Amino acid sequence: MSLHEAGLAALGDLDPGTFPAAMEVLERVSLKAMAAASGDVTPRHRWLADRWKQALRARTPGAYSEPGDEFEAAYAALGFPPVMARFHRETLAWLPHLLDDTVSLRDLLVRAGDVQSAYQDNVFTGYLNAACAEAVRQAGPRVLELGGGAGLSTAAVLAALRGKDYSYTFTDLAPLAVRTAEARFGDDHRVSCRVLDLDADFAGQGFADGSVDVVLAGNVLHNATDIGAALRRIRRVLAPGGRVVFTESVRDTATTLTSVQFLLSRDEPRDRTPFLGLDEWHAALMVAGFEPATTLPEPSSPLAAAGQQLFTATAAGVPGEWPAAKVLAHLEGSRATEVVLSAAMVRALADEPSLLLADLSALKVIRYHGDEVGDAVRATLGVELARIEPVDVGDDFLAGIADEADLELDGVDLRAAVAAVHEFGRTALMSMLNALHRRGLFRGGGNTEQEVLKGVAYPRLLRRWLEVLTAEGLLLEEDGLLIPVPDAEDYSDATLDRAWSQAARAWQETTGSAGTVEYARANAERLPDLLGGSCDAVPLLFPAGRTDLAEALYRENVTGRYQHRAVSAFIGGLARRWPADRPLRVLEVGAGTGATTERVLPVLATAGIEVDYLYTDVSKLFLDQAAVRLRDYPWVRFGRFDIDADPALPRGSFDVVIGGGVLNAATDTDASVRRLAGLLDTGGWLVLTEPTVEEFWILTSQAFLMAEADDGRSTTGATFLTLPQWNAVLDGAGLERVLGLPGEGHPLTPLGHRVFVTRVPNRT
Repeated sequence: MSLHEAGLAALGDLDPGTFPAAMEVLERVSLKAMAAASGDVTPRHRWLADRWKQALRARTPGAYSEPGDEFEAAYAALGFPPVMARFHRETLAWLPHLLDDTVSLRDLLVRAGDVQSAYQDNVFTGYLNAACAEAVRQAGPRVLELGGGAGLSTAAVLAALRGKDYSYTFTDLAPLAVRTAEARFGDDHRVSCRVLDLDADFAGQGFADGSVDVVLAGNVLHNATDIGAALRRIRRVLAPGGRVVFTESVRDTATTLTSVQFLLSRDEPRDRTPFLGLDEWHAALMVAGFEPATTLPEPSSPLAAAGQQLFTATAAGVPGEWPAAKVLAHLEGSRATEVVLSAAMVRALADEPSLLLADLSALKVIRYHGDEVGDAVRATLGVELARIEPVDVGDDFLAGIADEADLELDGVDLRAAVAAVHEFGRTALMSMLNALHRRGLFRGGGNTEQEVLKGVAYPRLLRRWLEVLTAEGLLLEEDGLLIPVPDAEDYSDATLDRAWSQAARAWQETTGSAGTVEYARANAERLPDLLGGSCDAVPLLFPAGRTDLAEALYRENVTGRYQHRAVSAFIGGLARRWPADRPLRVLEVGAGTGATTERVLPVLATAGIEVDYLYTDVSKLFLDQAAVRLRDYPWVRFGRFDIDADPALPRGSFDVVIGGGVLNAATDTDASVRRLAGLLDTGGWLVLTEPTVEEFWILTSQAFLMAEADDGRSTTGATFLTLPQWNAVLDGAGLERVLGLPGEGHPLTPLGHRVFVTRVPNRT
């Protein structure tokens, strides 16, 4: 039975087509009451008053009058108990006093009776609870319910689980709700009831990571202080492949805005409605590591009139590197018949002392990625072990990648583009001299290095400036003094203003945009303040929190476009040769604004294979934006990844790792590349795009955002590793260098932007 069919069955003979008309009666009456209410608004209710204004702007309600019998009839048609209509009628009469807090909604609740239970007892929640029950029944035996409240969802789910082997934990923040649930459901030995705080760590409250198969939450997640954090807690408590099933409002209604939503006002004033929209919920789920699945009802359904939705989502992957004992406990408790593990985990299971006590009688086969585990491990486990053989796609498709990358620049005058880059760099160099002059240097001749470095917040970066200026013939050292070679007029403010304008025109002519030069120019104008530490470099890259400048940096230049096309050509060729019986598992690190992603996802979408794509970045802002922007790709999930930290991901769990211009930001490139290589399965691919020569404009802009390096750059002070250094890093990580672009003699080669395609050797 589908979830929708299960929900409809709960409605019996009721005609859903009548529900929108009944909702319209309640909405119309409520809007009129809003318009008629006047007076002061207490700070904690201002968000609610703002929502009233928005609702009234959308509709002209007309004059208010005491609602007639149609009010109670509408509530009855929607399946509410009579107490709900009586309560709402009273709140409408007291609206001005509710707004200024001279009357408490809780007092009206006590006077009316059991309103909180009645509010959840209607045709909409009946449909959704029945659909929830079917989703839980299909999901797994170990159930955790959050915020069970009056137990309406609980009753529906337990009825659906009748006859099955299950364990069910009812939780709520309120001890009274827990005691009531114990009295109602406690006769079933498989049901336990306890207090649980949605805003606190679940493990600290007795729920270990991976200990449940399904989490149920009925209209409770909007109460979380941080919804994203709550979803991540749910994600951790779920076993691999576990499911979250929950109902939520996805929009306000005038009916609730004039009644129960007064309960959502907090002592600290809100700045918005507590309810997320449909797209916002999907984005929040993906960022937390879920793959969204069914959402009901459909927008066109009459059951959508109340704005309530059912969401289901599956926990993607394994939450971190589990110890072998925990994996054994999961296999035993879940009674799994087949499981996919890494070769390292299979060996760890064979060495685990608790293996002798584990009941794995249900387990028939372990499929594993990685190197061959050997006969001794097979004998110890006593279970069929089937190695998932590395995919050998052949190297023939590599030959055409360079040609396809060149197609990206068809029609571009590459000589002019390279000249524009050099002019851009020369202007940045002269801006360094200008900045030092504006700091009071080089006014009467030369200065010592000590004088140049005095009072700067970035001495290491400034030393690199001096090295570069000297190497480029713009600075001389004589008798311990640093002396600029050009005349001061050559790097004066007026000269630099003309030079930046010319650089922007040249860049515009070859790329069609000048965002990168504009960003560099804005930094050049603030260089004295940046050097002195009185100016923050972050707002220059993200003015007013916008990301458009950052997006331009990675999209508009010819080298970036060439690299993105090369990466998408490789991924597309790989995907077209990938076996149809297994997913292609892709991790992108440092995805940022998605410049590489937006070129790769379309080729994967048309490859006709199953894809699991994990989009990661260290910035929550980028992840939140990407989750919404990429919602048309349901197989993309999102997570935080720090290239300078050990990853909370299993070794050997990906077939491809992509890093577009991110490893140059690593503190230790060698260590970061080794970590990424460790995440690849045998035969897996690491695809990187990186600069390999110093870019002078970077030294005057993004370099102020980069951490000091502890790798090969530490001795030279360079911003980027050279090509020989990069080759040594890749070799040191045990990777085979398969392809490097652009090749010798290519017009873009002198610019030093490289595409590295490497592979983990296939070891049997």
